[in-house]
Amino acid sequence: MNKHCMLTMSHKVTSPKKQQGSAIVLAIFVIIIVSLLGAALVSLQRDSAKGTSYEVYAARAYLSAYSASEIALVDLFPLNSSAANATNCTDISVPLGTNISVPLGNDAGFHGCTADYQCQTLMPSTSSSLPTRYKIVSTAVCKNAQTVTRRQITVEAVSL
Repeated sequence: MNKHCMLTMSHKVTSPKKQQGSAIVLAIFVIIIVSLLGAALVSLQRDSAKGTSYEVYAARAYLSAYSASEIALVDLFPLNSSAANATNCTDISVPLGTNISVPLGNDAGFHGCTADYQCQTLMPSTSSSLPTRYKIVSTAVCKNAQTVTRRQITVEAVSL
């Protein structure tokens, strides 16, 4: 073998002109990977914010329904009274689908929420000595432009 052939076989030196452009390809690849990761993080954050918003409105709806049931119980069992004021329940014992609206105001906790309740008297059979029971069903709906949540609470009470 001649010297010239041996030299080229042992020293594979590529010319700088052949190396041009490889850094650009690598930079574009890195930019694409970073962009995909950024897009995934933005999507994850948006989904997390949407879930948190739903949880907040669900809690507001639950607490609004709870407040409506408490208002109904206060109407039914007034403070400093020994017996239930059954007229308050019969006055609001309305046909199914008709509800009594509860004014929740526009306080920060109830913003965007509406609540209503129904009261039903559950009379015992005439032969039993059981007391009269009252069933209160309160429903609340909280909504904004993107989320609507609805919660319902049923309470049964009896005068002692």
